[in-house]
Amino acid sequence: MVFPENEFQAKQSERAEKATFLAKAVGYLLYAITALGIIALTVTILFSNKTDTSLKILPAIFATCLLFFLFRTFFKQLAQAKENKITAVLVDQQGFHHVEDFKTVKSITFDALRPNPGKKYDIDLSDGDDVSIELLVYHRDDVANEIVCKAITFETSFSIKNGEELKKHFISGIMLFRPDLKIAPRVLDFFDMKDQ
Repeated sequence: MVFPENEFQAKQSERAEKATFLAKAVGYLLYAITALGIIALTVTILFSNKTDTSLKILPAIFATCLLFFLFRTFFKQLAQAKENKITAVLVDQQGFHHVEDFKTVKSITFDALRPNPGKKYDIDLSDGDDVSIELLVYHRDDVANEIVCKAITFETSFSIKNGEELKKHFISGIMLFRPDLKIAPRVLDFFDMKDQ
């Protein structure tokens, strides 16, 4: 679906409130179960009559360290979620944007996209061996003054219903505004855009 330049409509993310709530609830539950499991195991070892008193100290120290790092990680993630003020993700005629209350916070613009001199394709997918498969683009990083590879991800504290649709729209924008960039066929297959 190729749009004339003046008809390339902006698309905005839609929050998935139930999925966000469920993901957070499962995460909190896992933290709670892990903490309770460590505490229960430590208490069992400490009050065991079969274990020598000198051997009880090591598990108590180990459990204290584990609980410290577990709670530290939990509160660090809570703080990061509170600091993340992104309210929406938007794909428009300029590119892919993270928005905070109608103000663009982060962007990958179509103009900033660059060809990748080392590879056959400029727009590709990550291999997905150790991480999920993501859309990869190469763009000019003004701070580092070099061309860098960037995965198109949603840096939000909430789940997005139409994430795949936004990525498809971004690819359509690349096809329209940057026809000089080569898109890997597997990108079109993965996003089911073969007929475009």
